[in-house]
Amino acid sequence: MTKKVKVTNLQKSFGDLHVLRGIDLEIAEGEVVCLIGPSGSGKSTVLRCLNRLEDPTDGVIEMNGHIMTDPKVKLNKARENIGMVFQQFNLFANKTVKGNIMFAPVELKKMTKAEAEEKAMQLLRRVGLEEKANAYPHQLSGGQQQRVAIARALAMQPDIMLFDEPTSALDPEMVGEVLNVMKELAEQGMTMLVVTHEMGFARDVADRVIFMADGYIVEQGTPQEIFGNPQNPRTQEFLNCVL
Repeated sequence: MTKKVKVTNLQKSFGDLHVLRGIDLEIAEGEVVCLIGPSGSGKSTVLRCLNRLEDPTDGVIEMNGHIMTDPKVKLNKARENIGMVFQQFNLFANKTVKGNIMFAPVELKKMTKAEAEEKAMQLLRRVGLEEKANAYPHQLSGGQQQRVAIARALAMQPDIMLFDEPTSALDPEMVGEVLNVMKELAEQGMTMLVVTHEMGFARDVADRVIFMADGYIVEQGTPQEIFGNPQNPRTQEFLNCVL
């Protein structure tokens, strides 16, 4: 299997605070991996280091054949194939939904305006928001905005999608609509790394679940192994609290 992500000895400190203490991680093409664990365990920092929104203190990160930790790497080029969806939707308030999705492909000269518009409409159909193409972000619910954010990330035709707690800022009744879009992506073979508190999603959709605590990977396995028969006391304790 092609490895989309290979992380070796990833460390990250903020001053005296060691957030990541030697993370080793591989993700194969088409694999869906969910990162779970208590707040402050370093899950989001792993994601932010992968596409270099944070600079690792040590370690090697390879994404799609690019060595992200190489000082000579052309970051913007390397990032073009990595889609990222955050807790906050970060949509451009002054652009329509369609305009938000068209922006990067046109700006980076990946598509003509006409191609980008066609792609945007196709993606809006895919996330069930075709009728909102000309609306502005403030006219949408949180769940709709997050679905637009996913469509916007997909517009660059990424090889891998990183999701950082994409439902944590949503009202409970809107969580399902975003998770459904993510489930469909997984079914279509998208390589995904998802930091999530949604244990049901991790159980149903992940190929592999990784439990992190205190900057370490404590345990990993299939959803059946992690949820059904966790081996590590720290994992057991966490799951007893959240399930």
